[in-house]
Amino acid sequence: MDDEEPRYEPREEFDWSHYGDHESESRHPPLDGTDYVAIFIASLESIFLPLVLLAVVLAAIGLLFIVLP
Repeated sequence: MDDEEPRYEPREEFDWSHYGDHESESRHPPLDGTDYVAIFIASLESIFLPLVLLAVVLAAIGLLFIVLP
């Protein structure tokens, strides 16, 4: 018996360039101002919102300590 694994030679005559996954360079659509505003709002809602709320609460507590005494 032959224990060698089968060899597969690539066929160069087939052109894969017309398929979408085989592009040579990645293209990104241009972003305008509304896209940047939407990205900023989404980042505030997902990542920075707890930090912003904490800062507002600490500022309010700090103002209470300044105004009350």
